[in-house]
Amino acid sequence: MDLRLIHSSVACVDVAMAAVSWLILLCTYPDFARWRPEGFAEHHEAYTRRVGWVVGPLLLAQLAGHAVLTFVAAHYVGLLLVIVCWALTASWSVPCHRRLQQEGPASPALAHLIRSHLWRTILWSVVAVLSFVRAAG
Repeated sequence: MDLRLIHSSVACVDVAMAAVSWLILLCTYPDFARWRPEGFAEHHEAYTRRVGWVVGPLLLAQLAGHAVLTFVAAHYVGLLLVIVCWALTASWSVPCHRRLQQEGPASPALAHLIRSHLWRTILWSVVAVLSFVRAAG
């Protein structure tokens, strides 16, 4: 198993995940406030379904890549941070999305969603930087 190739592959996935996360944080979630209340639930549901096709494979690839690095090279920090991101997603962001789905764009859940995503974006960025440095080094 070529460890350098694994590091490079994981770094690519991590950078992609961080980039998507920044895009969602800076563009998508703030834009929710501009969406019309009429039809918001349907549009929000369509958004979450479509974005899942982008984010889902990245999340799975990221988890698998860091699991491999943990078992092959004892690099466990990345896996730990990815697991923290998954936990934040499940415990904070998903409930915000559900509440936003029910209450619409004026819901206080939108501010909570943005705050939860800020923390995830920071963590995914840290993971990306660590992976990039490890792959380059």
